Amino acid sequence: MAKQTRAWQFDLDEGLLDAGRLARVVVDPVHPLSFKMEKETEFRDTIVTLLIDNSGSMRGRPISVAAMSADILARTLERCGVKVEILGFTTRAWKGGMSRERWVAEGRPKMPGRLNDLRHIVYKSAEQPWRRSRRNLGLMLREGLLKENIDGEALIWAHNRLLGRPEQRRVLMVISDGAPVDDATLSANPGNYLERHLRDVIEWIETRSPVELSAIGIGHDVTRYYRRAVTLVDAEELGGTMMQNLAELFDEDTQPHPQTVHRPTGRLAGRPR
Repeated sequence: MAKQTRAWQFDLDEGLLDAGRLARVVVDPVHPLSFKMEKETEFRDTIVTLLIDNSGSMRGRPISVAAMSADILARTLERCGVKVEILGFTTRAWKGGMSRERWVAEGRPKMPGRLNDLRHIVYKSAEQPWRRSRRNLGLMLREGLLKENIDGEALIWAHNRLLGRPEQRRVLMVISDGAPVDDATLSANPGNYLERHLRDVIEWIETRSPVELSAIGIGHDVTRYYRRAVTLVDAEELGGTMMQNLAELFDEDTQPHPQTVHRPTGRLAGRPR
């Protein structure tokens, strides 16, 4: 939950009476009383953000397991005093929305950038208790919600939400089952356009941000994108792996990232949100 070590100073002239050293006074009444005082230590409170891929390929068992795992994780960490935020990302339409229509009306200029409208969903905010937000997780199973996935901008959105938090330790965990895909965008831009943007965002967060980033891939090798990542063959393994991943992350004695942060660009060039 938080890396806090308690330490005491002993044999002081004032403070709390040290009961463990009273035997010396009994043996030698002339011996002065011994006092102790707790050292001031930095308390690092923690927040965990789950960013869940809500693309169409997650439909069925994967998204059901993701929703249940997020529910269990939020309930568990909340009991430990750790704030949890659960976010989802997809698009508003298949193969482009108003962004693509605007691009067509403008005469289809070259290299237009993103050609679909984003849909970023807050299933549970950090301040909202689990009991009030658990029903929101059922929205992941809503028919027609899961469409395309533009991971890079979703990662920036979740990251910037974490930067605005007062907690000293911020953990961002991404759950995805594939590379970023949006047919409208990829048909009008280079084929690696979305993937290149995702790599740039990940590299920036991992090297220049105080946010600790990790990822879990469901049937998709995310280790080629993220430094701290694990790939699952079966969605059924998600819950246990998520808990193990967080436990390992909390156990690591990592060096803090620099605190001076310049946020990356909030969207891909070319199209409005």
